[in-house]
Amino acid sequence: MTQYGINYGRLALAIVPIKLRKPLLMALLNVLLTGVRRADSVFGQFRADTNFRLYHNGQVCYLRAALNDSFDWERRRITIDDTGDYRESVIIYRRDDPVHSVSVPVRNNGAIIINRRSMTIDGALDFTVSVPDDVRLTYGEAQIRALIDQFKLASKRYTLNFY
Repeated sequence: MTQYGINYGRLALAIVPIKLRKPLLMALLNVLLTGVRRADSVFGQFRADTNFRLYHNGQVCYLRAALNDSFDWERRRITIDDTGDYRESVIIYRRDDPVHSVSVPVRNNGAIIINRRSMTIDGALDFTVSVPDDVRLTYGEAQIRALIDQFKLASKRYTLNFY
């Protein structure tokens, strides 16, 4: 039991004097306490949601934990990958000035991807979120995007990949 866990039935029993503890009075007191129990339930849910938002932030490890805690808590298959990695690149065009060189990332299978939207400055993506198809079918893409948008930094752009 947490510091906010109150047993209202036991509290009502403790407040009423022993001589007045009749079944009708106790039933009436329990009916009067239903509003207080409902308010306590709403407060408990608000506290749990607030703690969830406080414990998670836009860092990759916390964002991945928030996604897995919310949508895939048993298998924890949701991953976040960085898309701005151009360390393994092939230069396919170079002008005389090296500032204007264009490089294309080489993927694991050796394929060279040219003209991806994420490679241009205007449509550059900062990270990709890989989500299993069964999670998307269960919760929906809008819920997943809402949670990511809640925690990510405002300047970061992402895409969802479903597998």
